[in-house]
Amino acid sequence: MKKSFSSVMIIIGTVIGSGFASGKEVAVFFSRFGNISYFLIPLCFFFFFFVIYFFMNCSHILNKLQNSKIFSFLCLIISLIFTSSMLAGTIQVVPQNFFLKTFVVIFLIVVAVVVIKKGVNSLAIINNLIIPFTVVSMLVVLFSNWNGVANVPFSQNAFAGAFFSVLYILLNFSFSGIVISKTGENLTKKQKASVSLISSFVLSALLLITNIVLLSNPESISEQMPLLSISGFPFSMLIRFVIFSGCITTFFSLVWTSRLALKRFGVETSWSVLIAVILPLLISVLGFGSIVSFLYPIASIVGVGLFLIEIAFYNKKC
Repeated sequence: MKKSFSSVMIIIGTVIGSGFASGKEVAVFFSRFGNISYFLIPLCFFFFFFVIYFFMNCSHILNKLQNSKIFSFLCLIISLIFTSSMLAGTIQVVPQNFFLKTFVVIFLIVVAVVVIKKGVNSLAIINNLIIPFTVVSMLVVLFSNWNGVANVPFSQNAFAGAFFSVLYILLNFSFSGIVISKTGENLTKKQKASVSLISSFVLSALLLITNIVLLSNPESISEQMPLLSISGFPFSMLIRFVIFSGCITTFFSLVWTSRLALKRFGVETSWSVLIAVILPLLISVLGFGSIVSFLYPIASIVGVGLFLIEIAFYNKKC
């Protein structure tokens, strides 16, 4: 039971980053397409389940794939894009105080070094403590902004929403597949199925409720952080906590993923910190909204390539 709970928390913590927690990912990949998004997100539940279960049962495949420099390089590109987003989101929700922001950045770097050295065990401890509060807090914020189910006309590109929903799945799991596979190494087949089911349900439910809230507040869809823009005090403080915690849990998973990729190229720990943390910190100056709107689609395309490689390698080995 403890192993299953930790696995669920790690998976949710890896996916529920700044884009998810702020509502920006939902706005970009679902809400902007109007009513069709109401149907696409429930379908994502089945995609979530399939992908999570797939990764939890192919750790041996991913372990071998990590020996490929091309695979490791693509993982690194995606991880760096996401890491820059997590840092940009973290900096944006922290109060506008130079010393506080500096302290937060230093704190993240120090913990990132620990994660690089300790791996999945450190992720389990962090996520077990933070994610339950994050999920509950996000639900409180969402229901505080609930205005019913809006009837929004389909956009002119509504059917492109189906394509974007698939990209969304690949975007989120292209880099997290390695983390998910590691969590499944010590689980039974039944535990893997239950972890996949619970994780998929929680993520899909949060996506669906977020989408309903955004469509009932259409002016928020174009905002950098939609849920923050529509949340009044004290819920604005709560959503800042959700975004912050979502950022840091995903950030640590990404740093560890980047470390595994860099290890394939013989990069030492000190240089790994420089590349996996400092480089994304520089990219984060582009701003959270710009990174999600422009770099995420690029990452999703790379993610398609990664997932196809994983599927092909899996079928070949089987």
